[in-house]
Amino acid sequence: MSHMLRKVLTYGLALTIATGFTGCSAIQSVTSEAYALGLATGQEYAGIVEATTNLQTWIPEEDGSALDPILEADEDSIRQYCSGIWMLVGISSGLENSDSNESDFVSGCLDGAGF
Repeated sequence: MSHMLRKVLTYGLALTIATGFTGCSAIQSVTSEAYALGLATGQEYAGIVEATTNLQTWIPEEDGSALDPILEADEDSIRQYCSGIWMLVGISSGLENSDSNESDFVSGCLDGAGF
């Protein structure tokens, strides 16, 4: 019996640790439409960044140097993009303009973009 209790406690601890590492994003993805919409938006943004970066490798400056990136791919730039596009994407999708929806959307958008 002691072996079974130890096994249950070990699995419980492992599950608790795994949940801690995944954070709230995993829970939000199941429960929040705003998070899911943000996730899709972030994935689209990441795809656009990748496509423009690939295009820019084919189009150098006149002196042969690389062009400056058209779209920024750092976390702060993507956070600004996600926050800025929330009103357009969220409300046009029928979501309520609330602080919690905006927060879920931005969180999902950052996750979708890889942050």
